[in-house]
Order: sequence, then C-alpha cells, then structure tokens
Amino acid sequence: MQGRLLIYVLGLLIMMGANAQKITVKGGFIEDSLKIGEDIHYWVSAEYPDHLELIFPDTTYNFSPFEFSGKEYFPSIIKTDRAFDSAVYTLQSYEIDPIQSLSIPVFILKPTGDSTRIDAGLDSIFFKQLLEVVTDTTSLKTNLAYQNVPTQFNFPLLWIILGVLMVLTLATYLIFGKKIRKTIRLRKLKKDFIAFSEHLTMDIRSLKEAPNQKIAEHALTEWKNFLERLEQRPFSKLTTKEIMALEYTGELNGTLKNIDRCVYGGRSSDELYKDFQAIEDFTQHRYSVITDQIKNS
Repeated sequence: MQGRLLIYVLGLLIMMGANAQKITVKGGFIEDSLKIGEDIHYWVSAEYPDHLELIFPDTTYNFSPFEFSGKEYFPSIIKTDRAFDSAVYTLQSYEIDPIQSLSIPVFILKPTGDSTRIDAGLDSIFFKQLLEVVTDTTSLKTNLAYQNVPTQFNFPLLWIILGVLMVLTLATYLIFGKKIRKTIRLRKLKKDFIAFSEHLTMDIRSLKEAPNQKIAEHALTEWKNFLERLEQRPFSKLTTKEIMALEYTGELNGTLKNIDRCVYGGRSSDELYKDFQAIEDFTQHRYSVITDQIKNS
C-alpha cells in the first residue's frame, strides 16, 4: 500500500507546472467510496519556492466530517529552486451523508510569525451503504401463525416479593402484635363461654326436672374445664378444698359442697339445680372480670 501511494504522489509532483514563484497545492481522495469506520486516504501535494517554509496540518486540525487516524509524510524533493512536498492522511468517517467532501490546506510560515493558508481543491467521496434502502413500496411478509414462546419464571422477583412480605409481616407483628393477640384471645374466650353457657343451661334444665348424678358430674367437669381456660389455672386437677382456697371463690363454699355430695356421695337434692345456677352466675362474673383485664392490659 505504501509503495503504491508513493508512486501515486510522485507522479502528481512530476506533472506539476514549472512556474518558479507559483505555489501549487493539490489534494483529493484516493478511494472513490467509503464505509462507516473504514480507513480511507486523502493525498496532499505542494509545489513552492524552496526558500519558503511550508507545513502540513497535524492531529490538531479539524478534519470534519472525518476523523483523523494517521498521517504518512514523504521527504521533500528539491529541483531547480523548487520544492515538492507530499503527505497522505488516513481518515475515517461515521457520517451517513451520501456525498462527503473535504479540502486539506497547507500553511506558509512568514518571518513575522504569521502564516498563510492555501487550500487544496475540494474533493468528494461517496458513502457506500451496507444495507439496501427499504422503500415505501416494499411489502412485508406477514406470518400470523402462533409461535409458542417458552416463559421463564422470574425467581429474583419472587424472592424480592417474599422478602418484602416478610418484612411487612414482622413490622405488623411488632407494632400491632399485642393488640392482635388480645383480640384473638377475647374472641376465643367468647366462643368458649357461649358454648359453655348453652351446655350448662341444658344441664340445669335437666337437673330441675330430675336430679341426676351423671348429669351433675358432667356439668361440674365442663365448668372446671372452661374455668381452666378462662383463668389459666389447672381447675380440672384441683379439689373442692383447693378451689375454695383461692381468693375469689368464697361465695362457692356451700355450692361446691352440695354438688360434691351428689357427685361423689350419691345424695341428690331437688335443689341441686340452684347450685349450678350459682355456678353459672359466678362464671358470668369471672368472665366479665377476665375480659376487662385483657382489654385494659
């Protein structure tokens, strides 16, 4: 490549005119077309009196619309007080204009420090498209057949959602946990109390009609089990004496003894149902006391 460029430039220099004082600058593209980002070459030659000082542009020059990539300078040739200089620039373009033009100048330096710019002739090069231009009349092939595209589950998004839910759940529990626990316990106690009251009412009705040891034992067991859940004490395992030792059961002293005579002694009384009515009143009072304590805790 370098040899061909040298022969090309030397041929242009030899063909220049012989006017002794005339300054002649010529230039142009070696290629006739370009592609985006591809190296192209622009030659510049100058013929001038050998007593003048002439310089070619360097990397600081604005080669727009092209970008500088490299420069090859050929040694000066002196012939009968005439100097012949030449250089080849390697450029690149990233523009898509159909025609792109450029003129690279040279500069004559004066003793005063100023310089005179002399432009080479403007030359153009054609942009070569890599893809064929699609016209408005080009028809598109339509395919309406269903294409089954496999889906991939988004596991990272799932872990993010689960993490957020766990944080929200933990925050809710820390902020409202105590209130939630109280609400749950109150609802459970209410449900248990309603069921206990219905069963006890049926047992009292049966005992009022005819005192029965088994019914009395069943009602006593049901009462102890409910009171155990209400008071959170092991009432089902306590004896009558142990129950009466509690600070709030004094009113049940005679009541529990009458029930024990029937359940464990087999001695029934027509007034036995009244003892269970007293149990019912006591339990209603304790339910109100405990639920108020839970609400106000």
